[in-house]
Amino acid sequence: MSGSSSILVYSADVAEQEAPPPLPTGPYPAEIISTARKTSQTSGNEYVSVGFRINPDAYPADFTEGDPDGTTLSYNRLLTDDSPQSRYRMRRFCESIGAKAGKEIDINDWLGLTATIEVGENEYEGEKRAEIKKVLAP
Repeated sequence: MSGSSSILVYSADVAEQEAPPPLPTGPYPAEIISTARKTSQTSGNEYVSVGFRINPDAYPADFTEGDPDGTTLSYNRLLTDDSPQSRYRMRRFCESIGAKAGKEIDINDWLGLTATIEVGENEYEGEKRAEIKKVLAP
């Protein structure tokens, strides 16, 4: 895609573009590149969204359709309520990424930390997509 006018130019016909295959399932080393506090639109629960980037060097050799800049997946399973279950899940997550756990946690301190993420597959609107199933220690 190039140009700064209102005309978008692609290397192939967009009308014929098929959905690219998702990243194959399995464990991948990944780096945290973003964190944000969010509120679920369906339940109203507050959670932390963590963006993990998988370097293209970690792609399987036969995965040729991957983004050459890497794949970013979001982990949205960290509720922030002050319940025993949420505190325990936060503790386990902090241990997995090598972050300090305590009464106060600054999610910005997670940027640049690494972990191994277990990538699985789900289906959304009829298309297969990669998703993070688990966050493991590096």
